[in-house]
Amino acid sequence: MDLEALEKGARQILLTNLRQGVAEWNGQEYSFVCPSLTGYPFQWFWDSCFHAIALLHLDPEQAKAELRTLMSGALPNGFMPHIIFWEMEKQRDFLSRNIVGQTDPHYSSTMQPPIIAYAVERVYQATGDEEFKAMALPVLVNFYRWLRDTRDPDNDGLIAVIQPEEAGTDCSPKYDEALGLGELSNQGFVSALRKIYQAYEPLRGDDQKILSADLFHFEDVLVNSIYVMGMRSLVRLLGDSTESAEFNCEAKCTLDALLEKCWDEEVGAFFDLSGIAEKPVRVVTISSLMPLILEDLPRPIVERLVNDWLSSPDHFWTPYPLPSVPASNPKFMPGNPHGFIWRGPSWINTNWFLYHALLNHGYKELADIIATKSIECVEKSGFREYYNPYTAEGLGAKDFGWSTLILDF
Repeated sequence: MDLEALEKGARQILLTNLRQGVAEWNGQEYSFVCPSLTGYPFQWFWDSCFHAIALLHLDPEQAKAELRTLMSGALPNGFMPHIIFWEMEKQRDFLSRNIVGQTDPHYSSTMQPPIIAYAVERVYQATGDEEFKAMALPVLVNFYRWLRDTRDPDNDGLIAVIQPEEAGTDCSPKYDEALGLGELSNQGFVSALRKIYQAYEPLRGDDQKILSADLFHFEDVLVNSIYVMGMRSLVRLLGDSTESAEFNCEAKCTLDALLEKCWDEEVGAFFDLSGIAEKPVRVVTISSLMPLILEDLPRPIVERLVNDWLSSPDHFWTPYPLPSVPASNPKFMPGNPHGFIWRGPSWINTNWFLYHALLNHGYKELADIIATKSIECVEKSGFREYYNPYTAEGLGAKDFGWSTLILDF
């Protein structure tokens, strides 16, 4: 498949999944690409950021519309939900098959990895639209302050998620112990998750009480790496200002905490921290590699992550890298056992993060292989949600929006 064919396929996916109209519940115009018409018919937070980046290669005006729509859902306190239900008539069917925490019927009450400032920066760099930047900055400042003030109760720089979907890596084995997962299946995961949701119901709307309850309190390496990435984009967007200095300081604090609290020198990987007690979760997953997206990660750590884990055929360097869990993990599942996701398959979005990370750290050959293999996945199986890391078989949702990120390799 040549570049022209890839662009044609991506354009078709993004056009097919484009949702436009006026929401009946607030009179707000919306224009966004849903991840999948069948499984995910609404606007998802980090999906929309990925869609905007892909759209820069096809339709920069729609990229701006994507992020404007997403930011229009920000609440007055700064919070940005991970799902916005613009088309309420589809919600009943969706909620019959999925668990979503809500305090308002039009939004989820949970977040996703905070990549939005990076997406805004990319759109601004590509378009030079000062009006777009001016519109976005107050929303971004409020959101990243909300994250700091609400999700970092011990003020150590690391923000916490309150349920697995907030990290975007839903069923990852790193959560098994915290969830008390007995049955290793999607059904077991949903059952464990439902118990947490039920316990949260009296507390919904007060994240500080939820974190204090310590039912699921995860300082996730992937989330915090993206948090640093986002704040640094915000610093550049703000220019020379007091607010810029504020977020530059916060980004440094978070990186320092990742290095001090999450890096395991013996294993040579980063581990998430569970609970208020910050117990290291000694399970290597794709999250363990995510600090590579930070250009100033110390070189000895970069080399250990790349040499010992990412490029090792025993771990992440499968025929179609990079799997969400290393092949060496006893819980590695390369296929799709009834939607029990993030336990083995390769995903285009994490490949995209690590492709750019490897380029930034001088590993062009490895980066190029990841790009080539990601494109081969799409050539073999179409734009799917995720792929078997041995065969490139497409799995999960079909016509999946963020797999169009191959345009940005």
